[in-house]
Amino acid sequence: MNNISSIKSALIVLFALTTLVSCKKEFDSPPFPTDPNIVVNTSIATIKNLHTVNGAIEVINSDMVISGVVIANDKSGNFYKQIFIHDSTGAMQILIDGASLFNTYPIGRKVFIKCKGLALGDYKGTMVLGVKAQVGGVYSVQGIPSSLSYNYILGGSLNNPVLPVSVSTITQLGTTFSDRYMNELIKMDAMEFTKYNVVNNQFTYGDTSNYKSTIYRYITPGCNSRDSIEVTTSGYSNFAGVKLPSGNGSIIGIYSISRTSPTSANAYKQMMLRDTNDIQFYGSRCGNTNPVPGTRLTIAQLRAMYTSDMKITSTSYISGVVTSDAANKNISTGSAILQDESGAAVTVYFGGTLSYNVGDSISFDITNDSLLSYRGSLEVKANTTTPPTPLLTGRVVVPVVKTIAQVNTAIGLPLGNPGNFELSLIKISNATATGNATYSGNNTLTDGSGSITLYTAAAALFSASPLATGSHNWTGQAKNYNGTTKEFLIRNTTDVQ
Repeated sequence: MNNISSIKSALIVLFALTTLVSCKKEFDSPPFPTDPNIVVNTSIATIKNLHTVNGAIEVINSDMVISGVVIANDKSGNFYKQIFIHDSTGAMQILIDGASLFNTYPIGRKVFIKCKGLALGDYKGTMVLGVKAQVGGVYSVQGIPSSLSYNYILGGSLNNPVLPVSVSTITQLGTTFSDRYMNELIKMDAMEFTKYNVVNNQFTYGDTSNYKSTIYRYITPGCNSRDSIEVTTSGYSNFAGVKLPSGNGSIIGIYSISRTSPTSANAYKQMMLRDTNDIQFYGSRCGNTNPVPGTRLTIAQLRAMYTSDMKITSTSYISGVVTSDAANKNISTGSAILQDESGAAVTVYFGGTLSYNVGDSISFDITNDSLLSYRGSLEVKANTTTPPTPLLTGRVVVPVVKTIAQVNTAIGLPLGNPGNFELSLIKISNATATGNATYSGNNTLTDGSGSITLYTAAAALFSASPLATGSHNWTGQAKNYNGTTKEFLIRNTTDVQ
């Protein structure tokens, strides 16, 4: 009898534990990696048209379902407790009372929103979607509590393309709630910060003081234009302390407006950057006052020019982001690897000791510089020993995933071949290093497709560190050393994950 009771008790406890674990698993399970089985029955534009009166709050009582792709989130700190989504008809700002939303809602993720029970409102003239709540005795639209967000927002597929909507002129941007561009990711070309904003290279995007105030900088489309738009940056953004670029070019950001009061006739047009990758001011300022002259070549175009060692005679310049790590010294002093939006990369050599950080953005004149093969790798040898000052800092270049077999094939091609992605930042997944006890010298990196030499210079600060064991993801750059040895180089040990 006692044994039966004990067995029954054990079964009850086991059942209870199983139930708790299964409930816990269901609660903590991540949002759907693929699109859920839910019918979308309306568009973002239709939802936006429901809100027409400044200061009003409309609770949605019908079973309306929209879907859209995330175009901005809180990753850089320039947005707070909000994400932005768009579909083919428009864009919308969603308020969510939670932190680190970018983990659940990365840019490019498709989301599905069950709108019934949510509320439309506005903040300083820009529409928001959230929940109706009473704060200090006054009703307003607040963020959806994170604990309830899955009742309304279902995560879908990842890595959907996110392309900004091109806008030709500032006058195209409307100020009504239903305006097509409101809360949208837009792109404007041939823009520049006003001369006052970039004088003496002293102004930054945001406020780095203890106040962390939101700062307004102004961009304009031309020398004689009186039209401008505000670029607003939170003091809490991770690029608040970055100095404004002085050139001219394209800018991408979320469009919104700001009114001093719900009934104010004045609506200030604004853009908010997701991060400094959204700004490409590499061209000459109006009036040709930018110090970088000539025609900009992408690095892919520059590489395609190479058939043998040559001097660059055309008046031109290149721009890009430094992806090499001078501080950890697994690259020759005086050299840096530069990569741009074309995905191509090249070594630039100024001589001396460079101190560029990973993520520094530079632009410089290459007229009369040499384009040559140095130890089997393509290099721009500058005819000046004065390297350019970074235009921006902290820019992120995302590595492209490649197998070792793909790497070996690519870097075996001629340097001018567009298929040769030598020096571009890549990631090799699930690879194992063997050889020495430390990183120093030649080791072998192997994945399921093949092997390549993992090289670390003796001067690298991590050369004496123990070689990582087991399978890891490796980020770095590849090249064909002297045309005989295919090498992969990491920049520092954080490149091994």
